[in-house]
Amino acid sequence: MYYLCPKVKGTGMKKDEGFSVEVESRYEGWWRYNVTILCGCFDADGDRIGFASAESVVAPVGSDLSAPPEGAAAERRIGIRSVACDHIVMYVYIVPHTLPETREIGNVAPFDVRLRVGYGGVPFGDMHYRINQWSGASLEIKLRNDGKPFRA
Repeated sequence: MYYLCPKVKGTGMKKDEGFSVEVESRYEGWWRYNVTILCGCFDADGDRIGFASAESVVAPVGSDLSAPPEGAAAERRIGIRSVACDHIVMYVYIVPHTLPETREIGNVAPFDVRLRVGYGGVPFGDMHYRINQWSGASLEIKLRNDGKPFRA
């Protein structure tokens, strides 16, 4: 599901020129995690001109499910699109609602999550993260619209 930042009057920025972000995993236990993306969109002066967010909640935290709920997509993707902007500050939260089946920490390997980022329809980032199955992750991403890291 995508949420678009509103166009800001007087900026001349178009919705179709902004950032696109997509989070996905092929891990068979991906259904055990809720995912939230929060993204602030900023102009060159550092003023926030938009905000985009998306959330994929499979189950409430602490559910302790033994199998995926009916209708939970095995290979779900979560994404956002922003307005045109100079840079973004984005947070991706991957939160377990159901812990791994085994309680033996040595038998529970991290899994891969893929984060794809583009701007103006041009992809420039394909990042991979290893996620701890017990704790999930909180990722902070700061990017300029040319794909380079943003530093305040």
